[in-house]
Amino acid sequence: MKNSVRLLSVAIVAGAIGYLAANFIPVEHDGMQDPMVSTQEAQPLYWVAPMDSSFRRDAPGLSPMGMDLIPVYEEPDGDTNAVRVNSTVQHNLGLRTAKAIRSDFARDVEAVGYTRWNEATIEMLHPRAEGWLEVFNLDSVGDQVEAGQVIYELYAPNLVSAQQEFITARQARNETLAALARERLLALGFTPAQVDELANNGNTSSRLVYRAVNDALVVALGTRRGNYVQPASTIATLASLDSIWVDVDIFETDTADLEIGLEAAIEFPAFPGETWTGEVSYIYPELERSSRTLRVRLVIENEGHRLKPNMFANVAIATDPRLDVLAVPREAVIRSGSGSRLIVVRDDGGFEPRAVRTGVSSGERIEILQGLSAGETVVTSGQFLIDAEANGEQALARLDAASESTSESMDMDMDMDMDMDMERSANLSGDQEAVYSTTGRIASMMNDGMVTLAHQPVAALGWPAMTMSFTTVPEVNLSDFTVDDTVRFEFRQLEGGGYEILVMEEAEVMQ
Repeated sequence: MKNSVRLLSVAIVAGAIGYLAANFIPVEHDGMQDPMVSTQEAQPLYWVAPMDSSFRRDAPGLSPMGMDLIPVYEEPDGDTNAVRVNSTVQHNLGLRTAKAIRSDFARDVEAVGYTRWNEATIEMLHPRAEGWLEVFNLDSVGDQVEAGQVIYELYAPNLVSAQQEFITARQARNETLAALARERLLALGFTPAQVDELANNGNTSSRLVYRAVNDALVVALGTRRGNYVQPASTIATLASLDSIWVDVDIFETDTADLEIGLEAAIEFPAFPGETWTGEVSYIYPELERSSRTLRVRLVIENEGHRLKPNMFANVAIATDPRLDVLAVPREAVIRSGSGSRLIVVRDDGGFEPRAVRTGVSSGERIEILQGLSAGETVVTSGQFLIDAEANGEQALARLDAASESTSESMDMDMDMDMDMDMERSANLSGDQEAVYSTTGRIASMMNDGMVTLAHQPVAALGWPAMTMSFTTVPEVNLSDFTVDDTVRFEFRQLEGGGYEILVMEEAEVMQ
């Protein structure tokens, strides 16, 4: 009996010790106090849909698209413009990050152009004397002419008297008259070699033979055999394809770093996989008014005459690198009518939207002029969802939700477009200009800044999916895009009618 009492007492004491340890003694794991014991666990303010932050519920659940709702927490430091995202949700959303780094910024100016004749090689043939073409060895445009080849023989009776004056002056040993007669023959189209031959043999002829000076191609014909020609007549136009010009149209925003002598890489759709090299030989003095482009001339060697005039070309001009430039991946920048911003990862793991001023872009990176420091981490994928949650309207809504313990849930129809939040903000009351957004595929582009898009429905305007044309603001660089690209864009309605794109950027194709 005593043993039973003793065992019962031991059990009671052990149970009391265990109760005290579980409720009053801090538990440590690996030398760290358990935060679940020492501090109260943060409770979510509400839950939102990943694709539409306006869809909110007071408890976990599923969004209209069948995705798990995301919890939203109050910031402990009072920064309501920051967002916290659970690590599991980050993984599900495919969030990616990159650091802002300083480096030499090598930028290629990419543009399109076309080939044309090297005008320095163009030669227009005119007779110096009037007469008839008794021999004409050019048959059609495109004929190959070799240096020294006889192109035509001109029958001109007045040439005989000029030759006879030269011979008579030489026989009389009158150097003054001989020199004057020689100059007259040269003015009538004789070459110095032909005049020397006449001085040696003294044989006059009523025919003047003209030979090609260089290898060339026939660009145009102005006469035929037997025609009567005068000095004003164009017999033919010749040019060489040993070298060729490429005229390139550069957008105004890309012209600051252009200078003569820069190297360029040129590719032609006619020769896929091959690259020609050339250099900038001339920058034209004025911009094209309608397209807002500046024309630049490249000169490239044309071995084998493979390149022909009027071929389309894709050109990349390598500008001199800019030193010590702060840059981030281009996909990290969120552009809107109010400017550009980044989603910056804070030291405490939160996400903060940050307004920045951007500079030039090169390849997949873009220069940051203001608003970011080297070494900071920015979000490069999934940032649009975080930005939608962190914008001013959502921050005010979170404050309201924090002050009210029991708020009514908001029942709203779910727009399938990921940019529904941006469209909704365009309809806010006030003096702000309405801005709408959607996604679409580029059907065509023009040099005057006009772009045709096959876009998705725009619920705020009651538009169905359709194809239409938009104008663009100068800040939208159409050279960054190609036909069939899928893009996300924001636009506004113009007072005089029509619609103008304010921001356009590449978007991932939704499956």
